[in-house]
Amino acid sequence: ADECFYKYYSETQKQLSTIGLLDIFGFESFEVNRFEQLCINYANEKLQQKFTQDIFRSVQAEYEYEGIELDEVKFEDNAAVLQLVEGRMGLISVLNEECVRPRGNDISFVNKFNFANKDSGYLVKNKNFRENEFGIEHYVGPVVYDATN
Repeated sequence: ADECFYKYYSETQKQLSTIGLLDIFGFESFEVNRFEQLCINYANEKLQQKFTQDIFRSVQAEYEYEGIELDEVKFEDNAAVLQLVEGRMGLISVLNEECVRPRGNDISFVNKFNFANKDSGYLVKNKNFRENEFGIEHYVGPVVYDATN
């Protein structure tokens, strides 16, 4: 009985002592980028926007308010990328719509997303993409996503 207890206890301890981490600051682009990677990259875009607003915009506004001279600080505004993801006809909206359609599918989703956002400078256009792929120009670079995964 003691042997069974220790074996069970040992296996239970292995399960209880596992720590999982999600590095949302670790922007990455893999050979195949799935929905999970899109969510991580989207979170990074939101964090980048928050950082930009908190550091650059608020400090500039404070300096102006106090009459302190400040050289212009140039920074990348990623609002257009976020609009592509979360806007009225952005990725999330089109994906939600496609999910509730009775015959919604990955290829239809990609086609609708690309068509609705064809004028966006942050939608990566490449005639060599497969029909289930789309690309987004994130603040750190382009990423191609596979809609089937």
